[in-house]
Amino acid sequence: MKKLLVASTALVAFAAVNTAQAADPIKVSVGGYLHEWVGYVDQDKDGQEDWAEVTVHSESELYFRGNTTLDNGLTIGVNIDLYTAQDNQGVDDVFVQISSDSLGKIRLGQTKGAAYALSHTSPNFGAVGHNDGDILDWANDTVVTSNQTHTASEANDGQKIVYWTPNFAGFQAGFSYGLNANNNADNTIDVGGTNTGADTAFDAGIAYNGEFGGVSVGADVTYQRDFNGGTTGVAVDDREAWRGGVSVGVAGFTIGGSYRDTDNEGNVKNIDASGWDVGVAYATGPYGVSLSYLSLEQDNAVNPAVEDSDKSWVLGGSYDMGA
Repeated sequence: MKKLLVASTALVAFAAVNTAQAADPIKVSVGGYLHEWVGYVDQDKDGQEDWAEVTVHSESELYFRGNTTLDNGLTIGVNIDLYTAQDNQGVDDVFVQISSDSLGKIRLGQTKGAAYALSHTSPNFGAVGHNDGDILDWANDTVVTSNQTHTASEANDGQKIVYWTPNFAGFQAGFSYGLNANNNADNTIDVGGTNTGADTAFDAGIAYNGEFGGVSVGADVTYQRDFNGGTTGVAVDDREAWRGGVSVGVAGFTIGGSYRDTDNEGNVKNIDASGWDVGVAYATGPYGVSLSYLSLEQDNAVNPAVEDSDKSWVLGGSYDMGA
């Protein structure tokens, strides 16, 4: 009976959207980008490996996007992003979005959590920062194993339902629930320890963005919980993380930072982690430069009484050559 009820509800919801005909059908546009980076790294702890100090990395995507507005005012959009670099292939964000000024935004599909879009962290130029994972293309993190976004919120592109409220006087909230996995081939939600699918995650947050007399201010507080599903036992537990961030901008300068505290990192009970970052950036015309610092600490998996640490500086710059 429950399955029949759920299926019937889904059919009714589909019928409601289907009968609200759009003035124009969705027209999908094709686009993409290609980033080529040359970087240098100086690393103290390298896990007894000889890592190249100067390396070249690529990141590229091909994407298909389109939207249309229905007669009832709802905007329906589609987003399909495909990785095309040799070392990073597969799909990225693939979702359907339903939005309006009074409704807010709902996403269904493979995408990041709601809290990720609300997060404020240290600013950076040059496309490589502490919180986007790209720094690991140069530096090998052999000590701290915290999530790929160290002080930002979770960024895994798993199958989720995501919702953001409308913006109320600069305030916006959001929440999401779904798979905590990138490009997971088995979309079965694992809740009973069978280890046949991916773990699920819930996140929520609230953010503020406003401007006062030429000074822009942004801040957020978010929460994330990864429900352990694939492994059972006394040594595992749900991973929980609280974080907050702030950003202030004036006269071309931006100062920002964030802090995150995590319990049961990697779903390992009593392995806790914390991290903070701070940075400053300046932009004028086509030029931009930034300097940021990240500090991470995590309980050692073998001896939880010992804390491992990871600290890094990133200096970045950019010049806008044009279209």
